[in-house]
Amino acid sequence: MTGPLTSPLTTPLTSPPSIEGSFGGSQMWAPTPLMQRNSCGIIAGLDAVLRYEGISELTMDEYLKRLEEAARFIRPANLPGKHDKPVKIFGREFSGSFGVSTRRFKSGIKRLADSRGIRIRPKGFIFKYENRARHYLGMGVPLVALIAAPFNNVKLVNGNGVPFNVGNHWVTVTGIDDRNLEVSSWGGRYHIVLEDLDKATAGIRFYAVLPG
Repeated sequence: MTGPLTSPLTTPLTSPPSIEGSFGGSQMWAPTPLMQRNSCGIIAGLDAVLRYEGISELTMDEYLKRLEEAARFIRPANLPGKHDKPVKIFGREFSGSFGVSTRRFKSGIKRLADSRGIRIRPKGFIFKYENRARHYLGMGVPLVALIAAPFNNVKLVNGNGVPFNVGNHWVTVTGIDDRNLEVSSWGGRYHIVLEDLDKATAGIRFYAVLPG
């Protein structure tokens, strides 16, 4: 562990926390099927707050306790019921949750940080994201993004070049160059080709998690 991130200019932590060798947290560790399908926004918010606490490594047990805590603040919009399995609505499978909306993310991550004695303010942006992402990442500011892509038409590519199509998914942004947006997702390193992202029918909203 390192000291708290009192200023992103003086104490940058450029990577998400490692949980027993992972690259950030994974929703697949969540205790229920519903959370496994819909807690990516909780993971992104938790990892950002952990960086402000200066925490770079945790055990799995420690992380799961923090995930349970974070889920009380960053809350997906779930329909009533357990939803252990996807349900069919109008012939299409539905997980029983609308996931974490941008409004719920902004209010939830602030309340989560407040509970740890940390003041933050998430600042959203859409346009000119390449320059803005470089700016905030260069300052060491935690940066997360919501990919909203109908029909799962944005590809997250892992280190072996295997693509995974996503439609509605929160990620932690860890880097950007002229070709790729680098992200943490599912506890691993992925990238999104910028050209593909710009062509996709996707609305991508970034949030710089700034000190309050």
